[in-house]
Amino acid sequence: MEPDYKLTDQLTKFSKKNGIDIIGFANPKLYERFPKLNRPNRYLKDVKTVIIIGIYLYDIILDIWSQDQNSGKSFHYMDVILESHCHLVKDFLIEKGFQSVIIPYSPGLFLKDSAALAGMGPIGKNNLLITKQFGSQVRLRALVTNVLLKHGTPIYESNYCSECNICITTCPADALSNGKYNKEACLEYNLTNLKKLSDYSSIWCNICIESCPMVKKSKKSKLKGYFSENQV
Repeated sequence: MEPDYKLTDQLTKFSKKNGIDIIGFANPKLYERFPKLNRPNRYLKDVKTVIIIGIYLYDIILDIWSQDQNSGKSFHYMDVILESHCHLVKDFLIEKGFQSVIIPYSPGLFLKDSAALAGMGPIGKNNLLITKQFGSQVRLRALVTNVLLKHGTPIYESNYCSECNICITTCPADALSNGKYNKEACLEYNLTNLKKLSDYSSIWCNICIESCPMVKKSKKSKLKGYFSENQV
């Protein structure tokens, strides 16, 4: 079966027009190496395309987490924005006569891996997606659909990181040493070093994003003074 090239182009243009900075399309057959809970067909049986959208994190303030310990309510500013854009894509596909499901975060799909499978960029030594346009300064969400769109070419290795170890040496949690991401060390550092903006809202560490030379080639975060000069 041939991909629907026309619809792929239409959806890409629609997305850009509506504030989605990057969009990619991955082959669901490439997810067999992941746990069953993290495969596209868990959400749509006849899935033919995984759609990944990304929005440029142009200001670190977009990365705010707000949590009310008393009620248990928790919100992430950028995720609210991303989910609303996912609904735009979903509605677009439904109007064209196709099914689409927005993927939740948990258990969900591995977003960085999905973006790499869609050819949007490699996963760098900072354990983050690195895009040509924005470096790692993007946040991602995913959808699945039963229309065959033009899949991107997967990227399995990062040419950006071959001679660079800046993210490794600047990580205050030492969570990127030995070529492997230490999730526990990263989480522990973040929870004990939150940048509090109010009693309810805070920003997690983003040094692995800000220190990357690929980010510095794009527009940097506009929240001045968030990091000390010797960290980036």
